[in-house]
Amino acid sequence: MIGGGLAGLSAALRLVDMGHEVTVLEARPTLGGAVQTLPERDGDPPPPPDNGQHIGLGCFSAWQEFLGLAGSAGSLDRRALELTVLDERGRVAVISDRPLDLLRYRHLTLRDRLGIVRTLARLRKLEPAEHDGETFAAVLGCGDRVVERFWDVFIRPALNLRSAEASAALGLFTVQTALLGEKGAGDLLLPTAPLGEMHGDAAGRTLLARGAEVRLGARVVALEPGAALLADGERVEADAFVVALPPAESARLLGEEDPGLESSPIVSVHLLFDRELLPYPLAALLSSPAHWVFDRGALTGHRPERGQYLTVVSSGVPELLEVRGRELVELVSGELTSRLGAAEVLWSRVSREPEATVAGRPGQAARRRGPATRRANVVRAGAWTDTGWPATMESAVRSGFAAAQMLMSTRPEEVAA
Repeated sequence: MIGGGLAGLSAALRLVDMGHEVTVLEARPTLGGAVQTLPERDGDPPPPPDNGQHIGLGCFSAWQEFLGLAGSAGSLDRRALELTVLDERGRVAVISDRPLDLLRYRHLTLRDRLGIVRTLARLRKLEPAEHDGETFAAVLGCGDRVVERFWDVFIRPALNLRSAEASAALGLFTVQTALLGEKGAGDLLLPTAPLGEMHGDAAGRTLLARGAEVRLGARVVALEPGAALLADGERVEADAFVVALPPAESARLLGEEDPGLESSPIVSVHLLFDRELLPYPLAALLSSPAHWVFDRGALTGHRPERGQYLTVVSSGVPELLEVRGRELVELVSGELTSRLGAAEVLWSRVSREPEATVAGRPGQAARRRGPATRRANVVRAGAWTDTGWPATMESAVRSGFAAAQMLMSTRPEEVAA
C-alpha cells in the first residue's frame, strides 16, 4: 500500500482480512493522511485538537465498516439530523429532515420556506450526472439569500465549497442521499475520540496484529515492475500495488497526466473560553467566516474544569489561509462572542489544511479516475477518485475497498500498500 491515509488503510484492512500479506508504506510519521490529531503541546486542553472537525452521516456505510475493521466502531455518537443555525443576532433555528422544521425555519420568510419544500420535491427527480456542468446554486434556481441561509449550511461542510461553486452533480447526490434518502441516512455521526486515535492509530494497531508490516517515513519515489523504490534507495518488492496518494502525486508515480483537480482548504480555530458560550453540541453561524462551531469538550467527554472547549471550522475560504494566527483567533472568537455573549479566550490553537479536499467544481467529474491503471498489478485509490461520492471520508474508504476488490481478483500473495 503506497499511502497510509484512509484510502490506503481501507485497502490494507480489507486485504489483510482476506488473508493477503500487506506492507503499508507511508511518507508521514503518522497514519491517517488528512484525518489527523495535531501533535500535543504543553497547555493544550485534553484531548489535543484535530486538524478540523470531521463528522460523518448515517449514509457513510463504508466509513462505518472501516471503523469496525480498525476496532474503533464505538468511537461514534449517532444523532438524528438536527442542525442548529444562529443568525447575525444570535437567534436560533433548526434544519432537519422533518418537513415541519423546514416550515419553522425562522431565518427565511414563509414564502422562502415553502419554496425550499417545493425545491426538494423537484431535486428528488433529477439525475445528478446530467448536471455536472452546472453549479448547484444554478440548479436550485432560488435567490442568493435562500442559498446562503439554508442550502449552504448543509452543502458547504459536505462539499467544502459554496453552492455557487460546487458541481450540481455532487450537490444533488448529497441532498438525494442524505436529506432525501432512506431513514437514518442523514443522521449525524460525531467522533467521540481524537481522529488520529480512531483512524490511523487504530488501523495501524489492527494491521500489525494481523501480521501486516507498517512502515512510516517511507516515501516512495518511483514504481518499478515488481518493486517500489524508496527515497533512501531501498526497493520494496511485491506482487501488486495500491497507489493511494493525492491526484498529482498519484499521476507522477503512475506516469500519467496530472488530472488537474483543484483543492479546497479547511481552516480550524480551537478555543478555550473562560465560560460556557454554546449550549448546543454544534451550530452553524450565518453570514460569518466561522461556519461551524463544535463543543469539542462535550463531544469527546473532556469537559474542561473551567469554561468551554470549542472548535470552529471554516470550509473553502482560501483567504483565511493568509490571516496570521493571532488575527484569526481574534476574528473567530469575536464572531462567537458577538452572538453568544462576552467571554475571555484562555487558550487557542490554529490548524490549516490548504489541500483538505478536492474541489468538486462543475465539469470535474470526468477527471476523477477509477481504480484501474495501465498496469495489471497496480490499482489506485483516494477520496478524489471516481467513487460516485464527493471527496469525503466515505469516498476515501470506498476507493480503498474498490482497489482491494480489484486486486483480489488477481489473487496476489503479497501487496505493498
